[in-house]
Amino acid sequence: MNHPDRVFSFKELESEDELVEAMINHKWPICYGFYLGKLLYLGDGDSEDLPEYAVMTVDKTEGHHGVIGREVGRIKPRGLSAKQVHEFIREMEAGHYQFENPAKVEAEPIWHHSCQFCRLAEDE
Repeated sequence: MNHPDRVFSFKELESEDELVEAMINHKWPICYGFYLGKLLYLGDGDSEDLPEYAVMTVDKTEGHHGVIGREVGRIKPRGLSAKQVHEFIREMEAGHYQFENPAKVEAEPIWHHSCQFCRLAEDE
C-alpha cells in the first residue's frame, strides 16, 4: 500500500461492468474505492487525475471499519481500454494475483465516510 494510513471509503458494486465504468469514466477523490466480489479496489494514488487502485482481499475485519487482508494487485486505469481493465479485474477475481503483501487498512462505506480528500469546501 502506498498510503496505509489513509482512511479509505468504498461503494459496493454489483457488476464488473460497473467497476470498469467507475475506474475509467469518472474522477473520484483519492480516498474512494469499490468493493466487488470479495475484493476491495482502494484509491491508493496521489492524484485524482492519475488514479491508482490497490486491490485487497478481505480476510478479516476488526472493529468498526478495520480490514485485514492482502494487497494482491495494483492498477492505474488512466489510458487503459475497457477491455484491459476487464481483463485485470477477471484475473484478480480468479485469484491470479500479481503479489500477496499483508495489509491492514480502515475502509468505511461511502455513506459513512468523510475525510480531508473528499470533504466539500463548505463542510470545512
